[in-house]
Amino acid sequence: MHLGRGLLAKIPIADTKLMTLSVSALDQYLQALIELQRRVVEGQYAILMEIAQRMAETTRREQRIFLFGTGHSHLLAEEGFYRAGGLANVVPILTEHLMLHHLPALGSRLERTPDLADMILDRYVPEPGEILFVFSNSGVNRLPVEMAMRSRDKELFVVGVSSFAYARQAPLSDLGLRLDQSVDLALDNGGVPGDALLKLKDFSWRVAPSSTVIGALLWNCLVSETARLLIESGITPPIFVSLNVAGAAEHNQALLDKWRPRNIHL
Repeated sequence: MHLGRGLLAKIPIADTKLMTLSVSALDQYLQALIELQRRVVEGQYAILMEIAQRMAETTRREQRIFLFGTGHSHLLAEEGFYRAGGLANVVPILTEHLMLHHLPALGSRLERTPDLADMILDRYVPEPGEILFVFSNSGVNRLPVEMAMRSRDKELFVVGVSSFAYARQAPLSDLGLRLDQSVDLALDNGGVPGDALLKLKDFSWRVAPSSTVIGALLWNCLVSETARLLIESGITPPIFVSLNVAGAAEHNQALLDKWRPRNIHL
């Protein structure tokens, strides 16, 4: 039986009672995400607005916004980069061995290895007053925490995005700090420990993660509000446009000419 949306709306996120009902896993995941999205945005509205204000100020100064993550969290650094509808002053911090296409087990080991943050940051030559977003679902692995700490030492404004519930039960690195304790402002992606959201009947492990979907939602909420704030202050937001739209090539080229000298990935 396929349950209607009215009944689904009454089912709590990842509630094991779901398993006794004949509801497809597709419906369960959809409903869980709908509720989670609303909770993380509405519950952190004031913080999101404060971060967007910072992003707008940084953009007005023609400074950069860096995005960093390891493992699957690096996908959020790519989400913000060279994207139709996205900000041109975004710089992803991409290191091949921390990404998934190159020995993923090595990346898992490296994000727990001490003293890599300075080596990575120095490649991008960050300036005081610029912003760094650190995405780390567990919020405890050493490198993301170290990146946050070293960036603050360099006078960047640092935002962390992690699962607070996960971080409070995961083992800390030798730094002894969670990501949310190491940044200027912290956002909770609302995920469950382990990331996988759904518990299915007759299966021991949860399935279907939420961190990438929610991370992208939070990021694009911030991009949207940043653009609005810039327009309101009389500044044209530096937003890339899809090349399938008339006039986009010339528009984008002007942005590339401006930002390419300060973004090694352009």
